[in-house]
Amino acid sequence: MTPDQKIAALKQVSFSQFIQDDDLWYLVYACESHPMKAGQLLFAEKSFKESMFIVLDGKLEVYKQHKHIAFREAGDFFGEMSLLESKPRSASVRAVTDSVLLEIDKETFSNYIGSNTKVIWDILKTLSQRNRADLDVTDSGYKELKQSEEKYRRIVESMSDMIFQVDPDGIICFANESVSILGYEIDELVGKPFIEIFDGKLGDKRKHHILTRRVGPRATTNMEISLNVNPLSSLHGLIWYLPFLVNTSGMWDVPQEMVLKKNTSKKFLGSLLIARADKMDLMM
Repeated sequence: MTPDQKIAALKQVSFSQFIQDDDLWYLVYACESHPMKAGQLLFAEKSFKESMFIVLDGKLEVYKQHKHIAFREAGDFFGEMSLLESKPRSASVRAVTDSVLLEIDKETFSNYIGSNTKVIWDILKTLSQRNRADLDVTDSGYKELKQSEEKYRRIVESMSDMIFQVDPDGIICFANESVSILGYEIDELVGKPFIEIFDGKLGDKRKHHILTRRVGPRATTNMEISLNVNPLSSLHGLIWYLPFLVNTSGMWDVPQEMVLKKNTSKKFLGSLLIARADKMDLMM
């Protein structure tokens, strides 16, 4: 593939819309490309290498103990968990057709992708949807489901921004460690209505944007909100609330393109919120 063809392929990746063109060109030239022949093994489960892969061309199969899990095609990424945990690969990957992959190592990911909140937000949504689909295929039961959820948690725990997952009734069902900025422990928030930490009235219009069902370009981006500091914490004597910019998107049991189609069977699972503190306001 020529560099221009690689750039065109990279722009098929969902999170590439949040990466500057100069950085995409850097990835093309700095990262190793892997041409593969049909049937060639990329890596086997229990192997070890800290890098993720983006499919630029072709089709690959992810499988475990000879059992099919999923296919990955142009615009898909995989292997991202190896960037966050020093553990052997949990599945094998081989080329189904002649393919080309771009390998992104841990340092490059951290410098050019991992520090971008919108990119991480998009990866989280993709992983959440993909994990459900992959688990349906493997039919591997409760134990595998819990392992997948644990991997998902490791990603969000690695972020400095606050992450909330809120169910369809507005109840917080997940939060990451960064909620400590509000003086809370995770256990103090899980099970609470989100409205209890929201500083202001959560009327129908406001709720429509914050606890949104929308996905893709219709989702909420960089909305200014304030969240209450835990009244029982030592922080509360110094400040009562903190300002944030919040990105929020609906979580569904089907891929985004199916959500956008009318008259399709789908179930709303809740909202994913990523809140980034306004550093200038915190310094005042």
